[in-house]
Amino acid sequence: MSESLDMSTASVISDPSPSLQSSEYSDSPPSLPKSIIETSFSESQTFPIQPRLPIVIDEPIDKPPSRRAFFKGHAKYFAKTSLQFIFKDNNLPLLINLVYHLIAARSLLLKPWKTVDRYISIPSISPSSSLPLRYQIEQTASVAVDSFKALGVLHFALGVLSAIALKERRQSSERSALLVLTLSSIGQTWTHFNAYWKSTGSRYTYKALQEVGGSNLFITMISAIALSKTVRRTGRLI
Repeated sequence: MSESLDMSTASVISDPSPSLQSSEYSDSPPSLPKSIIETSFSESQTFPIQPRLPIVIDEPIDKPPSRRAFFKGHAKYFAKTSLQFIFKDNNLPLLINLVYHLIAARSLLLKPWKTVDRYISIPSISPSSSLPLRYQIEQTASVAVDSFKALGVLHFALGVLSAIALKERRQSSERSALLVLTLSSIGQTWTHFNAYWKSTGSRYTYKALQEVGGSNLFITMISAIALSKTVRRTGRLI
């Protein structure tokens, strides 16, 4: 019996178990599993998320516009709308004709005597003037006044024609109105230049060429250009 105990003891001593060897002879501490190491590393690298603070935006307080800004805005809108209307199609030439003819009609119908004194050299009546000469001067002045009044009526009719063409807004009406306005302007311009070349140096022709003749020439050019564009666009003259 003693021999069997000695044999078992010897076998235990000679062949120790792996667990005993590892626990007795390992110098390093036991290692943790890989999943636990990765989890702890990721948790150590993540930083705490700071809460976002609300952004406060100061909303502008709606104030009523000042009187100056109010009138400035309305004036700007009116000017923009007017320019769009004027420079569309034939609005600009017709509007220029309308303004010019109405101004000319006003000066010729309401103040014909001033026009006579400005453009016609009529001698003044003196007490020593003879009766036939006085009668001739008075008749000349009366005829000149009547002629300027008739010319004022013509300008008024041309202004009304321009207004009708602006109101109708049809190409046929604009074409007919521009044809009449161009022909009348050409006739008046030719009359003024013809009077100037026939009687150079007289007061009437010089003033007429400067003031009335120059404006008629400008109106003639504007109307002729507008008429040519309208005829080219529509392919018809009448």
